[in-house]
Amino acid sequence: MIHQIDENKKVIDIISIMPEYFTSFLKVGLVERALKTGLVEINIINPRDFSEDKHKRVDDKVYGGGAGQLLMAEPILKAYEYSLANYKYKNKKHITVIMSASGKLLDSKMAEDISGYSHIIIICGRYEGIDARVTDISGGVEVSIGNYILSGGEIASIVLIETIGRYFKGFMGNPDSLKEESLSGNLGKILEYPQYTKPKILKGKSVPDVLLGGNHKMISEWRAESALKKTAENRRDYFSENNKKTE
Repeated sequence: MIHQIDENKKVIDIISIMPEYFTSFLKVGLVERALKTGLVEINIINPRDFSEDKHKRVDDKVYGGGAGQLLMAEPILKAYEYSLANYKYKNKKHITVIMSASGKLLDSKMAEDISGYSHIIIICGRYEGIDARVTDISGGVEVSIGNYILSGGEIASIVLIETIGRYFKGFMGNPDSLKEESLSGNLGKILEYPQYTKPKILKGKSVPDVLLGGNHKMISEWRAESALKKTAENRRDYFSENNKKTE
């Protein structure tokens, strides 16, 4: 069945051999609300359903030798083709993202770009990865969430959805929250300033006086200075990236 949808609704198809990873994720928080209101539709497509092997195998040994098993291209590409065939768009606006440790590093700019597509297909690797022809044939963008290795792309895809979802119109209860969060400011990549709530004093540690005085100009200045200080302490590399943008 082909579904006709408008561009305001986001459809995310996740291709994964371990759909159980997403059970809790889809039932809590902003994602659950977006699903209930119809803002977003999320489907899990299992490549095993497209395997021609009698045991529904989707992996095999790596050509040229090497440890571990590799996900075969055919079941994944059939799942991918199913995803494409199942939806019809006025402008065919879709993107394919392949979660991979060797992909481009996810940041706020990439997340915002991906969020602009109506149909987002996410392919999750597992074992030693995916046959490279999946990327070639699908034209997908390989994306990594960090410089470390995970057992599979499922957790990475959840991180991606959490990140891009915040750019969907109507996804967040207060859209102004996104403007104030880390990595989204005019200066480029700047970490968020420290924040406090009650009680004023906890185990000898007090909330900074400037936040209690009600002077909004002083509070804004303190937050800006604190954000820069935190970035310098935790992510010094961001300063060199910001400098390159202004050269």
